[in-house]
Amino acid sequence: MSRIVDYSYTVMSNILEQNLSLVFNERDSQKRLVALADLYTADAVMYEPENIVVGQAAISSTIDSLLASLPPGFRFVPQSVAVGHHDLFCMRWTGITPDGEVIVSGSDVAHLRDGRIASLYVLIDPPTTQAEQGAGVNG
Repeated sequence: MSRIVDYSYTVMSNILEQNLSLVFNERDSQKRLVALADLYTADAVMYEPENIVVGQAAISSTIDSLLASLPPGFRFVPQSVAVGHHDLFCMRWTGITPDGEVIVSGSDVAHLRDGRIASLYVLIDPPTTQAEQGAGVNG
């Protein structure tokens, strides 16, 4: 049975903001899996610049590795509201250290099915600062 879906900008921004806060910023993998079950389809696919990850457990494991490579207290922060239509939405974000230094930026492009993320494309901006280049988070 399909979920009733509201694709307003407010709802889409909320889904993509929750994706950042409850999935990509969550260091507890069990809590992250609960959020993934709510926000993503069971067969979701995440496309990274050098990786394709299929399924909620694999996405969570990939995020575990990502967060382990980043400084303690690092977090992803939305920089815009979601924009899009017809099940495809995009949101800009930055990754910042606890002291507010931006070390990575990019966009998430999400394709939704029945109100859940079916595929997520993680687009990383080219490095613009020495800190970003030294962090190695942009490839």
